[in-house]
Amino acid sequence: MRFANWINNDERAAGRGGTGAVAGSKKLKAIVVVGHHDKTPQPKDPELWKEADRLASATINDPKNVTAPKKGGLSLYGTNVLMNITNVMGALPTYNAQHTCIEGAEKISGEYIREHRLIKTTPATPALWPARRWWRSTSTARPSALSPTSTSPPGPWGPTRATRTPTGRLRHLPLQRLRHGHHRAGNAIAVLMEATEKGYYQGPDGIRFGDKEGEVRVLEAIAHRKGVGDMLAEGPARFAKAIGHPEIALEVKGQSIPAYDPRGLKGMGIAYATSNRGACHLRAYTPASEILGVPYKTDPLAWEGKGKLTKLFQDLSAFTDSLDLCKFSQFAEGPEEYAKQLAAYWGRPVTPEEILRIGERIYNLERYYNNLAGWAEGSDYLRALPQGAF
Repeated sequence: MRFANWINNDERAAGRGGTGAVAGSKKLKAIVVVGHHDKTPQPKDPELWKEADRLASATINDPKNVTAPKKGGLSLYGTNVLMNITNVMGALPTYNAQHTCIEGAEKISGEYIREHRLIKTTPATPALWPARRWWRSTSTARPSALSPTSTSPPGPWGPTRATRTPTGRLRHLPLQRLRHGHHRAGNAIAVLMEATEKGYYQGPDGIRFGDKEGEVRVLEAIAHRKGVGDMLAEGPARFAKAIGHPEIALEVKGQSIPAYDPRGLKGMGIAYATSNRGACHLRAYTPASEILGVPYKTDPLAWEGKGKLTKLFQDLSAFTDSLDLCKFSQFAEGPEEYAKQLAAYWGRPVTPEEILRIGERIYNLERYYNNLAGWAEGSDYLRALPQGAF
């Protein structure tokens, strides 16, 4: 399965680009990292670090920020707080992105789950946000864990497959056990559903939108490469191409789009097209600006200024990724805060401009490597989607 993930602690999945498949091809089963607290790097300027840490904590805990523990949307609902918002604004890909909103999306929103299904949260350490949310399925009394409650899993695992209830997602076989990534697997299912309904795929194992039991069968088939699962295990893009309809695979450079439709978020479209790992929302999360107004508010339907905005997020994300910082910190912190933190560790002045320059160099180096690996002129594309698909 080309989109197999790494699985940690039986529930945490990583490797949306299929790095788990790469490891499997090399017969690499696990990577174990053993650290020693006494060898943890220490800031060269402890006093400056205290100041930088205080500033970062104050910014993150500020009640007006979405990051505020037990107050902000991320803390209360996870990133799934955006489900209702993206649905209303026409930025939620549904029915394999044939539409950009769906009736009943609120039933899988963060707000609904917190009010009707939430049992408890388990905090992450040292992060400020709950790492896991335990919630109850409508089909069983057994609590289920969703780690984390995110727009990303409910997006591919709900609206894009036309499933609008928590029951639909909770009854699935554990994706982690099957080594599935929720984005690619959800998109693979959605592509098969559209192909089946339009007659592009006429095999006996085709399924239609909303067929939850069929999804379970196909998930197992993908993991074990049986029947149509053997084709889908190659990824949604290859499957769509194999049946003669590559246009139904919503992808960039072979990577399926996540839960943000570029028709309702123009910056996201540019970010998908120019991302260094295909259609990824985490290389440049423009909805921070287009929806939340971070670091400044932009019109989600406007193209003007979105190139500059995308580059800002690409450079900043490349920098924070290099330090393994939580993505959520960017909703409260910016180059100024990160510059103070890095200056404390380096023991020399660091400017916000230098932070972005570091990120830019990382991004350019990634792009250079990808070009050596075969990317060329024309690789940065975004397939045209139907307009007015509401």
